[in-house]
Amino acid sequence: MNARMPWQQQGCRVVISSMEHSPMTTRALGHLITGYTGRVTCVMRDGRLAFVQLDGPQCDLPRGIRRWTMHWDDLTELAE
Repeated sequence: MNARMPWQQQGCRVVISSMEHSPMTTRALGHLITGYTGRVTCVMRDGRLAFVQLDGPQCDLPRGIRRWTMHWDDLTELAE
């Protein structure tokens, strides 16, 4: 397991920057969510994945889905 960066924790703000490492179910819709911003609501699978809640009204989100499971390598920290 890779060592996590200090920002990789619950509550951090992120932008979805790629779709290379996330679970297959997320990558299948990656073209719809790349570029969205959100907040990490939970750290999952021994710290390997982040559960990200996207910003914006639910009706404007891809397929109306607000929360996505993402790999940390596909996320970039946003300064608050």
